[in-house]
Order: sequence, then structure tokens, then C-alpha cells
Amino acid sequence: MSPAWTMRSAPSSRQTCRPTSSEAAHPSKSEISPIRTPVSLSRRHARGLMRPQLHRLRKIAPRRTEQAPGGVGMAILVTGGSGYIGRWLANELAEGGEDVIAYDLQAPPSTPPFLPARATFVRGDVTDRAAAIEQVAGRGITAIVHLAGIVTMGCERDPELCMRVNLGGTTNLLEAARLAGVPRFVFASTISVYGPHVSQPMTEAATPAEPLTWYGQSKILAEQLGLYYERRWGLDFRAARMAAIVGPSRVAGSGSATMYTSLILERAALGEPYEIDVDPRAGTPVLYARDAARGLATLATAPRAPRRIYHLSTGLATAEGLVAIARTRVPDARLSFRTDPALGLVSVISREWDLSIAAAREDLGWAPAFTVESMADDLMAIARGERH
Repeated sequence: MSPAWTMRSAPSSRQTCRPTSSEAAHPSKSEISPIRTPVSLSRRHARGLMRPQLHRLRKIAPRRTEQAPGGVGMAILVTGGSGYIGRWLANELAEGGEDVIAYDLQAPPSTPPFLPARATFVRGDVTDRAAAIEQVAGRGITAIVHLAGIVTMGCERDPELCMRVNLGGTTNLLEAARLAGVPRFVFASTISVYGPHVSQPMTEAATPAEPLTWYGQSKILAEQLGLYYERRWGLDFRAARMAAIVGPSRVAGSGSATMYTSLILERAALGEPYEIDVDPRAGTPVLYARDAARGLATLATAPRAPRRIYHLSTGLATAEGLVAIARTRVPDARLSFRTDPALGLVSVISREWDLSIAAAREDLGWAPAFTVESMADDLMAIARGERH
């Protein structure tokens, strides 16, 4: 069981209280998971950094309800909007009647999914604070969905760049939101904030965040920044801790430690060989790209989200299980294993994780539209050009 902790509010008539077991399973909007000291920091130093955020509930400032300043009409800004999830999300938002600004260093690629007609591409770098502030100001932004970042292997290769983009970029966008009066900020976080020794099922409030990678560490620190902006300035901050993203047309070598979950299915569908670089027993909770886009769109548009952090997951998948699924559809699929020792943690950390999505179901009405099996069918059909 996770350790109990005392939550204290700012001086008021309310008394200090300890959460009951049911309250721990379902945190209120100002509760967050306990964070254990990363092995790379001294405990004394980490306590000094984190104590205000973790051990007290400060009085939440009233949330802004006014619209952002007008200029070009109301829109939702998506950082990383040319990226894989960004384009799926832009389409989901457009189908719901939203205008989208896709903010990215790179122009959208010529492969599906394509940006919809209601999306406008704006070139920009999240590490450039002045540019971010300028782009957000006066555009009538109603919400920011912050997807841009460096993923697992890129973070391990260059921790300084990881922190500059994932933490510094988040700081820049939060500050841009504050200055422009943007009322809502949705942050794309990850289940990599968790470590190997967790009790099951895993919930947002009760499962401690003790990341073992630079990527996970950068994400939990960015979450804390968002919660700080909520406490101090009333920003409506919402974070989605997403499982490993699965979908077609993902780029091999992009730095994701769980890329195998997509490539097993896509390469089998295309009749191409693929050497899988993880142990056959490796496994992780996965999130299909369509489910991810719908979950993020829900967080961006829902009038109310009682909690600050939500899990999003389609289900649990293993490497050998995905190979078996692929071969039931393509019996002669050329799939083989050649384990990369550098990815050993993938097998160890998340193979048996039971990620609870009860909070998203109860608060947002979100649940995955796909199972792992139907996800495989949809992905393989898209890869073959049979659907979009």
C-alpha cells in the first residue's frame, strides 16, 4: 500500500485532515500523487524543492472564467501540432467544431493524419519564451494543449536538452497562458512518472511518482509547475498521464522506448521485416492514438474537471502478445526479436501495470473506444490504406 500523508490547507476555518482510502483513490482537484525522491537527488535537497507542492494544500485561487482576448477568433492552441498526436488531436477538435492553431518547429508532414481545414499552422519553438508569449497573446486562445517535448531515449542521450525542452518549454507556455489570460492548460504527461515498485491497481492519487528516466523526471516536474500556476494564478491546469502511444505512421528511431508496440503491427500489415529490440516478455499499458486524441480533446473542452491528473489507457499489451495478434492477421509476418540491452527497463518497469482509468470515466465520461485487438485491426487497416 502507498504511504498515508497529511494534506494541509492554507490558514482557514477548515481543519487538517487525512484522506480516507476512498478519497485517496479519487483525489479532489487539488490533490496529487506523492512523489518519492529521485535517486539522482539528495533527499534533503529534494524535500527543499518539493515540500510546498507535496505536503500542503494551498487555497486554490479562483479560476478564470473570462475568454482570452480576441484577435483572430477563438481557438485551441496545440504545441507539437505537426507531430503524431498533435495531428490526430487537431482533427478530433475540428470535428467537435473547434478552430485549432498547430504550433510547431516543423511543418506538418505529407503523411496522414493531415491537419484539418480548421487548423492553422504556426511555426514556433517552445524554448523561445518571447516568441511563445507573442504567439499566444491576442489570438483568442481558449485553451493550450501542450504536447511538444523530447521523449525517452532522446532525454537519456541529452538530459540538458530534455530539461530545456520538457521543463523550460512548459514554463514558457504556462507563462504565455498567464500573461494572455488563457483560462485552461492541458499537459500531455506520461506513465513514465512511475517507477517499478508500485501496488496495483495504479491510481493517480495513491501511486507514488518515482521516475527512473530523465523523461519521466522532466514530466513530473512539469506537472508540478502547472499545479503551481493553478495555486498561484488560478489557471485551470489538467494533466493526462498517458500510456505508451500506439498508432500508424510512427517514425522509427524517434526516441520512444515503446515504439515496438506500433511497429510490430504496422510492419506486419505492410509485409515488411522487423527486428523487435525488446525482450519478448516486455509489456506496457498502451493508448491508441485515436483514444489519446479523444481524451485530450475532452480535457481541453470539458467545462469542469474535478481532478487535476487523469490516466488515459486503452489496455495492457506485451511484445509477444502483439506478435501473436499480428500473426493471426498476417500468418507469414516477418517478425523477430533482437533485444537491445539499453531497453532493459522496458521489460521490468511496466509489464504488469494495472492502470486505473476510473477517474476519467467518472469525471469526463471518457473510456477507450478500442480494445488492444480492435486497435490492431484499425492500425493495420490504416497502414494498408484501407481506411483513414
